[in-house]
Amino acid sequence: MSKVASNVSFTDEQVCYTFPARLRSGGVFSPDFFTGTVQLLNIQILMIVILSNLLHFFLHRLGIISFTSQCLAGVILGPTILAKYDYYRDHIFPQKSQDALVVTANMGYSMFMFLTGVKMDFGMLLRSGRKVMILGIATVLLPYMIGLGFQFTRIEAAPGLLERMQIIGSTAIQSMTTFPVVSHLMTELKLTNTELGRLALSTSLISGIVAASLELGATIITQIRGVLNAGLTLGSALFAAFVLRPIMVWVIGQTPEGQKVHPACVPLLFAVAVVYEIFFDAMNQSPAMGPFVLGLAVPPGPPLGSAVVQSMETVTTSVFFPLFVVTAVMRGDLASFFWEFDNKGYYGSSLVMATVTKFLVCLFLSLPWMPRRDSVVLSLIMCSKGVYELSVYTFHRDTTSINEGYFSLNVVAIFINTVIIPILIKHLYDPSRKYAGYQSRNLFSLKPRTELRVLPCIYKPDHIISAINLLDLTCPTQDNPLGVYALHLVELVGRATPVFVSHQKQKPVSDSCSIDVILAFNQYERRNQQQHIGTPHAAATTTTVGTFTSISHHRFMSDDICTLALDKEVSLLLLPFHVKWGADGRVECADNSFRIVNSKVLERAPCSVGIFFDRGSFVSRQTTSDGDDQPDHFYSVCVIYMGGGDDHEALCFAMRAAREPSLRLTILHLVPSDDDDDDMSVSRRRNARMASERLYDEVVLKEAMKGISGLANVRYEEHAVEDGPQTALLVREIANEHDLFVVGRRHGLDSKQTMGLTEWSEFPELGVVGDLLASPDLETKTSVLVVQQQKQVKK
Repeated sequence: MSKVASNVSFTDEQVCYTFPARLRSGGVFSPDFFTGTVQLLNIQILMIVILSNLLHFFLHRLGIISFTSQCLAGVILGPTILAKYDYYRDHIFPQKSQDALVVTANMGYSMFMFLTGVKMDFGMLLRSGRKVMILGIATVLLPYMIGLGFQFTRIEAAPGLLERMQIIGSTAIQSMTTFPVVSHLMTELKLTNTELGRLALSTSLISGIVAASLELGATIITQIRGVLNAGLTLGSALFAAFVLRPIMVWVIGQTPEGQKVHPACVPLLFAVAVVYEIFFDAMNQSPAMGPFVLGLAVPPGPPLGSAVVQSMETVTTSVFFPLFVVTAVMRGDLASFFWEFDNKGYYGSSLVMATVTKFLVCLFLSLPWMPRRDSVVLSLIMCSKGVYELSVYTFHRDTTSINEGYFSLNVVAIFINTVIIPILIKHLYDPSRKYAGYQSRNLFSLKPRTELRVLPCIYKPDHIISAINLLDLTCPTQDNPLGVYALHLVELVGRATPVFVSHQKQKPVSDSCSIDVILAFNQYERRNQQQHIGTPHAAATTTTVGTFTSISHHRFMSDDICTLALDKEVSLLLLPFHVKWGADGRVECADNSFRIVNSKVLERAPCSVGIFFDRGSFVSRQTTSDGDDQPDHFYSVCVIYMGGGDDHEALCFAMRAAREPSLRLTILHLVPSDDDDDDMSVSRRRNARMASERLYDEVVLKEAMKGISGLANVRYEEHAVEDGPQTALLVREIANEHDLFVVGRRHGLDSKQTMGLTEWSEFPELGVVGDLLASPDLETKTSVLVVQQQKQVKK
């Protein structure tokens, strides 16, 4: 009996093995049935998988995630309950069977880590803002430093060196927030494609990098060849990023669009993952981190990333991942530490202190820019523990770096954590705000010298030229470039599964359903890059274009649109109106399925949204004059301004268009009439807030006019209107004077200028003014862009 701690010990046993091992027994009726290695391993896996799924079948109704159910299965199958019985311990899970079971489980955990890395888009790290970067770093360093300070104040409670080292190690582990744990939790709670989920994933990735850096530093300090091991580990990560990833990108580029990668790619990639696992183990690092690092280098999504996930995910998540969790928990008697572990109060207080500190740090740092409830949810996510922490404690338990009681305490802490946190998240988080934005992604908040990212959606071929004409109005320059992410939406017909294709990764084929979209936007990008019109704003590299195709059912198209907008962090979504006008200005057809898509996007979009309909009168300068210095056609744009966030957004779009020399911009400011002083005084007394908002609208307008004061192609008009009918009359009078109207949607915003018009609105998605201009009774060929500013979450 070799003592490791004063109150807990490991028992040295001599176990006899028969070589060569018997792979198979004499059959089910044979007395030596349980001696066959293959049969015994199959029985063990079958028991683990069935019990885990059976427990989760009942517990998931209570909000329990599958990881917790698997931990509970480990408690039942381990020495805490069933392994106390001799027959079970000697025949079902005998000591001699542990090697095969543990090796299989560890391989499954490595596969899980590899898939986690493949699913992760490392580009989100580059797109993380300063706030997320600070949050990710602070949620590791601050809890760690505060936790160490707390430990030193109570150092006398841990008399032995081993106990003190265990506490310091536990503080470091509790301070971490690892990406695999957060990713698994987000998948379980179906929050991966939400704004909150992506924020949590980005923060956890940054935290994981900080933690990995600290771990490499500890390797250098504590190991004999620490510098060499750390250097080789870092070199292998760089090799994956700068050698293996370009090779994989080249393979993807050689794969025809819509086709799968070569069948040999996935097995070859898995073989490389095994090599990385062996290499990291040789460098005294966690073996599973090798496949995870390689997975980060795999380009996510189709065709390679999706092929890896499709071929490995089912067996990994259904068999190998539960196998690892259950066998890890089975290593300890989770009940024994209650009466055999003297320092459980000290250890437990250390765990609680680290968790509470981490929660408060994340909460205080996120509260200034997030709603309170979502800030609490994010803090809970950052405090979550799971399979990574379990693997760390299991590794140190197997190498006798920690004692049995300490291992059992930490497993119980992980179990409690995974019970409480998911239930609290489900209770606090509102899934209806899936794409709700915490960061400003709109034209009004766009900083100078910043790329404007626009996502035009294409439903039908005739929407292509309309979208490009609108993009021309953004007038990209070298200081204010334009990023275009064109999404072609195709209804899912004749196939079972939806498809999402990025045309930057794969070679387009001639029979692609999106070939017209690809060619048109590629031509638009080349034209903007080569164009030199002789103005100070012109530049050779002002526009970048990416094209995508989504083939899905209409009811899922809004999710594809919002997810891509969230992923690319666009500021403006452009949606075609569902009504099509003919050359004579009359309605030809209407597609109500796309109307439903537009309505859903307006409610959920993580950025500003513009709905555009083209009656054929609006064409860009490039279309009319081929980019000559002296345009032979001047087109007229009118922005109707009454105030409010949507009108601010419409005004910002018009300000960008004013830089186009062939455009004549009219700013039509509609103000309420002040004829009835008594009525105005009553209005002020009843609604002082509206008066302050009107003052702010005036300030926004003055600032916008100041920015274009030197442009001769801008005209300002102000009209006083008494009510909605007078506004409608004015709009009808000027409908044929302009080629394009830019108006705010102003949904749910009451004002004197539109009073009485809401009841007669036929297209509420266009707002009151947009509905007037889209009326079939209006004999005009003018085109209209209706803008809705980003709906941000209220704090």
